Amino acid sequence: MTAHRLLFPVFLSRLLPVLLLVLGSAGAIAETDPPARVASLSHIEGSVVLAPTGDTEWTDAVLNRPLTRGDRLWTDRGSRAEVHLGSAVLHVDGETFLDLTALDDQAFQASLNEGTVNARVRELAAGENFELDTPHLAFRASQPGDYRIDVEPARGTRVTVHSGIALVYGASGEAQQLQAGQQIAFAGRNLERVEVQASPAEDGFDRWAADRNRAEDQSIAARYVPREVVGYQQLDAYGTWAQDPSYGAVWYPRVTVADWAPYRYGHWESIAPWGWTWIDDAPWGFAPFHYGRWAVIGSRWCWVPGRIGRRPIYSPALVAFVGGSGSRSNWNLSIRSSPGIAWYPLAPGEAWRPTYRTSPIYLRNVNRNIVVNNNAFDTAHVHRGRAEALTAMRVEDFSRGRPVHSHWTRVNPAEVARAPLATPPAMPEPRRSAGPRANAPPPAQVPGVVVGQPRPPAQSAAPVVSRPQPQFAVPGLQRREPADRGRPAVRQAERPPQVRQEEQRARDEQRRQPVQPLQLQQQERARRDQQVQQERVQREQQLQAQRQLDEQRRAQQVQLQREHALRQQQGAQERRQRQQEQQQQHAIQQQQRTVQQQQQQQQQMAGPAAVQAAPPQRGDARERGRQAQDSREEHRSQGDEEGRGRGRGYGRGG
Repeated sequence: MTAHRLLFPVFLSRLLPVLLLVLGSAGAIAETDPPARVASLSHIEGSVVLAPTGDTEWTDAVLNRPLTRGDRLWTDRGSRAEVHLGSAVLHVDGETFLDLTALDDQAFQASLNEGTVNARVRELAAGENFELDTPHLAFRASQPGDYRIDVEPARGTRVTVHSGIALVYGASGEAQQLQAGQQIAFAGRNLERVEVQASPAEDGFDRWAADRNRAEDQSIAARYVPREVVGYQQLDAYGTWAQDPSYGAVWYPRVTVADWAPYRYGHWESIAPWGWTWIDDAPWGFAPFHYGRWAVIGSRWCWVPGRIGRRPIYSPALVAFVGGSGSRSNWNLSIRSSPGIAWYPLAPGEAWRPTYRTSPIYLRNVNRNIVVNNNAFDTAHVHRGRAEALTAMRVEDFSRGRPVHSHWTRVNPAEVARAPLATPPAMPEPRRSAGPRANAPPPAQVPGVVVGQPRPPAQSAAPVVSRPQPQFAVPGLQRREPADRGRPAVRQAERPPQVRQEEQRARDEQRRQPVQPLQLQQQERARRDQQVQQERVQREQQLQAQRQLDEQRRAQQVQLQREHALRQQQGAQERRQRQQEQQQQHAIQQQQRTVQQQQQQQQQMAGPAAVQAAPPQRGDARERGRQAQDSREEHRSQGDEEGRGRGRGYGRGG
């Protein structure tokens, strides 16, 4: 027993270095894994320019190009852009400069040196950080919500919280909390409040961003894929969803090109740290080419997202290469007497092998729900023998990022089927993008500023919640001690030359002016406060006048509605009266027709006797009356004569 006790420390002392070496190697391998999350330009209005990482040349930005750490964006006056980065989206207004300083699974950090950004944060996982740094403060979202940040380098930063809760940090580490419905303008670098407003009114940019967010809230694609899939919202307007018994939910794109195939209409570009990356030309061409797989059902191509999971992992292009100058075999593809390379999309269930160095954990995660082993990458692929799925072009055209649809050629599927898989060509030398030269002037680099030790929140601010601990290192800054992790960095990014010249002239003019006494400074501050109060009163008066005008319009509208209802009532009454009169006239006419019919029937039944027995006419009666009168007068005259004769006789006899 004693011998065993003595041997155990020796065994542990020999085993411990081996374990440390293994763990250290695993950590070193994990550090080589690229970020699983990227951003992408999903909408562009006007002129938007891009300067990729390590490039000083500004070129026109294009849709579907992945954005990662170190990329810079500038929007010209009157232009707008929409940047999607998984569960969050940035709406960028005109004359805005945005520099992405950190973007990975646990953190998003960008420098907003000037301009306006509206941020919609849909979800914040445990330990995840969403931060925007300005020349005056550092903004950090504490909860999901809608936030707006306006930066004027010469005046300050205005933070608006439409919904959610956020923290702002000053240069000395002090922090203040902002609640939903607040708008606070800060000047300087120590969170000096110059204006506080509740329930700010929306402007055109707010309404534009709200419309874009509302359309995304109603997205049909969100029923089939997680919202963390970058570019999912673009699928609704360009295709239809269906259910397949083998693949589950599938999406059919609406394409009208006869020879269309996945990874054929776009170009290749080398983007660090992934290497060769596919950039599609279609407005919906981000999600289907960096997540999921492609299948052919019947005669139509369809995108199969599969079971992506809540945290999808971005891939530069889910294809398999054949030929090329980097082939692992002696077989090379020749196109027009030049080295060529061919590729085809991977089908559901087929594992994808990255061309860059990764850890086994990354390899398993990127091939979710697919068994990955030594033979997983050399199996027969479904689309390898399909002529309609194969796309080939010269290596020179491939390396120069030329449009594939105008330089591709067909290859014999039999030759491709016999050839082993290959790696794409070697990375080209660092070069500027092939896009057109941008009209906007490139901003110049300004050194960043590191925030000092955090202080307790200001007493006037709302209670400060516990600061999230970011799990990332800020680029370009020295590594901090563990007690310093919760402090964000306030960075000064790049600005266009004309802005820097105006700021320099203002500083020179300020230096030439003598130092004002304390009384003058107080008077100047009182004057500014009075001006702010006057502007607030004017805004209230304008709002009151607008409300009165709205009430008048509503009253007029109500009066018009009443008059319209009265006219309708009078019209209905008149129509009822006309109907009653028509009904009465119709009844009278019907009665008259009935009487006439009865008379006609009686006449027909009486026959000729009825005609003889008919009452005499008025003229005949008058004639008979005259005859009767003449007869009476004649009898009367005869009677008179007889009376006179008897009178004479009586007289003679006496």
